[in-house]
Amino acid sequence: MKKIIIFLIILLIFLGYTPYHELNSLAVVDTLGIDYYDNKYHLYLNVINNNNKVYTVTGESLGEVFLKARNIDNKKTYYKHLEVVIFNTKLLDKTTINFFKDEFTSIDYLVFATEDKVSDLFLHYHKRKDYKNFIKKEKEMSGSIINTTFKELLSSSSDDIKDAFIPLISYKNSLISKGSFIPSKNIILNKKLTRTSFLLNEKIDTFNTKIKIDNKSYEVVLYDLKTKIKYKDNTLNIKITGNLDSSDSKDVTNLKNNAIKMLENDIKTLLNTEKDKEFNISNTINYIYLHTRELNYNTYRNTNIKIDINLKEKENKIHD
Repeated sequence: MKKIIIFLIILLIFLGYTPYHELNSLAVVDTLGIDYYDNKYHLYLNVINNNNKVYTVTGESLGEVFLKARNIDNKKTYYKHLEVVIFNTKLLDKTTINFFKDEFTSIDYLVFATEDKVSDLFLHYHKRKDYKNFIKKEKEMSGSIINTTFKELLSSSSDDIKDAFIPLISYKNSLISKGSFIPSKNIILNKKLTRTSFLLNEKIDTFNTKIKIDNKSYEVVLYDLKTKIKYKDNTLNIKITGNLDSSDSKDVTNLKNNAIKMLENDIKTLLNTEKDKEFNISNTINYIYLHTRELNYNTYRNTNIKIDINLKEKENKIHD
C-alpha cells in the first residue's frame, strides 16, 4: 500500500497536479500572449484561479516582462498548467524561440501566431478551452489547422530540411484560421495551401470544402483520405485516395471531377511555391533527400511532379 501511495504522489507531480491548499499562494496561468509594439513588449496572462482574469505586463525586453510577471497580486506566477501561447508574428524569431525554450521546463503547450494585436484577441478569447475547441472544430470542418506544440516548433526550427510553421489566427467576430506562418522565411500560407501540406503529411484525413460549378457553390466532404509519396527517376509520384460525398447535389460525379482538379491545383501550387521561395513544410523534398543525400533546391526545382488522385463517390453517407 505504501508503495502505491508513493507512486501516486510521483504521478501527480509529473502530471502537473497542484495541491489545493497551495493554489491560494499561486497565480495559475493557462494561456499566455506576447506582443511587441510602441517599442515595448506586452505580456498577457490568463489566471485561471482568479476567475480567468487577464493581467498585462509591459517592459523593454522579454527578460524584463517575465521578471515583472514572476508575481501577480502578491502571488507567485505558476506556469505548470500552461497550455496555450500566442505570439505576434513580429516576435517569432530564433531569439524569442530560444528564450521560451529556456523560460519553461515543459514545452508541450499549443502555439499560435497572429498579425493582430494580441490584446484584441484576449479581449474575446483568453481561456485555453477557447483555443482547443477552435482547433477541434476548424480541423473537422476545413482541415486548415492542427494541434501544434512549442516542442514541434522548436524541433523544426533546428531541422536542416523541414521549415518550422505555426498556425496563424485572427479575430473577426470570432476566431478564424488564416493558414500558417513560416517564421524563418516570413511567409504566410493561406488556408488551402496549409491544408494541402497537412494532406501530404497525412496530418488530416477529412475536410469540408466548397466546389463551384456554373457560379453555384456546393458543400462537399472528403474523407478517409490517404497519401503515398515516392521518388524515382527524378519524379515525385503523389497518390491520394479517399471518398467524397455531398448533400447539395445528386451529381456527385461532376463534383468528384472538380474536387480532383482542385486538389491537383492546390498540390502543384504548394510545391511550386516551395521551389520558388525555398522552404519546405510539405516534406516532399525529404523523399528526394533520402535518395540524393543532398539538400538542393535546384534538384527540387527540376523534379517532375506526377499526381494521381482517386476519389470514390459515396452518396448520402453524411445523412446515414
